Formats: sequence, structure tokens, C-alpha cells
Amino acid sequence: MATESVSLQALAPRQGQLAAQFKAAMRRFAVSVSIITIADETAKFGMTATAVSSVSTDPPSLLVCINRSARIHAEMRSGRAFCVNVLNDDQAALSNAFGGRFPAEQRFSLGGWIDEDGRPPYLSDAQANVFCVIDTLLEYGTHTIFIGKVEAVRLHGEFQPLVYADARYFSVLPVPSTPSGPELTWL
Repeated sequence: MATESVSLQALAPRQGQLAAQFKAAMRRFAVSVSIITIADETAKFGMTATAVSSVSTDPPSLLVCINRSARIHAEMRSGRAFCVNVLNDDQAALSNAFGGRFPAEQRFSLGGWIDEDGRPPYLSDAQANVFCVIDTLLEYGTHTIFIGKVEAVRLHGEFQPLVYADARYFSVLPVPSTPSGPELTWL
């Protein structure tokens, strides 16, 4: 099978086009939607996020990337515990509310949020709640990458994540599998 060779120079965008092309490429990543939550003594903070990823299982850890202009950023830098609430496919309204459609002080009026002493607020019917404490942070470009050491995980319900790609929400149906797992076909 012949492969087509393309030089990187031929692919290089004209001045100013790289950011637009990068954004267009990132829209093609299908990712689970989460709401990051944290609280201090007087207020709760939350934002919708798709830049969430596992880092390691030893120790269990994940990362979240947050724009430094986000209201929650200063709270995250404080080192308090935070929670990643992985949304169900029927929770797009929550995602929109925490994505900026609701004022910050009204966001927690939507959904079944639980406040327990010593923990950040968590969504009772989320796919999963991953409770973390900030272990490391790295500033890069416009964002800070927060690496959270996982302290507890709560799972709820069936696997039905809310997925976001190309500025739209999707529901994911699992691929049927054989008793030994999904079949892989190599092309």
C-alpha cells in the first residue's frame, strides 16, 4: 500500500491561521463533559470543563485545565479540595448553566447538589464524582494545569456520559462486545 508523503512545510499555515486551524482540530475531539466544583467558607464555585484527563493510577490522579480568566481559577490556586462531576447524557442544561448561561450565584440552584462538611459540592446524580486535592500546578499559555491527587470516587447509575464535540452535545452508546471484550479490527 502506497502512502502519500506530505511535508510539514506544505501543511504549515499562513501567519495568523494556526490558532484557527488548531481550534477547528480540537472541535473534532469528542470528550466527556464535567463540572468542576470547589468551595470556600462563604461561597461555592463551579464551571463546565472538557479539559479533564487521567494522569496516573499510581497514585490515582487527574488533571484539569482552567483559563486564568475564569472566576474559579483563584479558588483552585488556593489549594482547596475540588470535585470533578462527570455528567450524564441528560444533563446538558447543567453544562450550559455552569458554562456561563447562568450567573455564578445561581448555578447551584439547578441540579441535586450535596454539600458535606470538608468536601466540595458534588452532583448527586452525576456519572461519577472524583474528589481531589491539588498536588501540582503548571501555568502554560492562558491556562493553569491543575493535577489533582484523587482522594475518593463515587459512581452512580449506568454508563451514559454527556459528550461534547464540534460545539454540540452527544450521547454515547456502547459498542456491542464479545464475552472477551470488544473486537478490534486492524486496517
